[in-house]
Amino acid sequence: MIQSRKSIRKYSPKPIPENELKEILKTGFSAPSGGNMQPWRVVVVKDTTRKELLAKAAFGQSFIAEAPVLLVVCAVPYESAEKYKERGATLYALQDTAALTQNILLASHALGYATCWIGAFDEDEVSKILKVPEGMRPVSMIPIGLADGVEPKTRPRKSVSDIVITEEF
Repeated sequence: MIQSRKSIRKYSPKPIPENELKEILKTGFSAPSGGNMQPWRVVVVKDTTRKELLAKAAFGQSFIAEAPVLLVVCAVPYESAEKYKERGATLYALQDTAALTQNILLASHALGYATCWIGAFDEDEVSKILKVPEGMRPVSMIPIGLADGVEPKTRPRKSVSDIVITEEF
């Protein structure tokens, strides 16, 4: 069930089979995108040293380096801008990569893997570490692996009545 997905911050070093990683990525890429532009690139990081550098760039979130795989989702704003101009570059590209990130989280969960959506990092430093081309932006990092240890408690969620507005505010 989708609601059972949680952010996990402790991972087993056991590797993810390549066919399962490809399935996770393929499911991620089925995310919707404005005009089907698919303005994204995903960097697959398995190298321990590089994962440690990325963990430092994520303000010391060391658990990132524990996961056997770290995905770094990058937006390609200029691809969205081709069709949608400034709104494509400043909004749609980010929405599209958020949808991709969510699909990756859910696909990983469906296959029994733990993940955590990481958005807190120094974008410039991540770009340097991964040699991200000019004009692209790293927007999320996703450590993926088997959970190692106690599963976190379910965190409270706002009630539907606190969120949903019918017709108008």
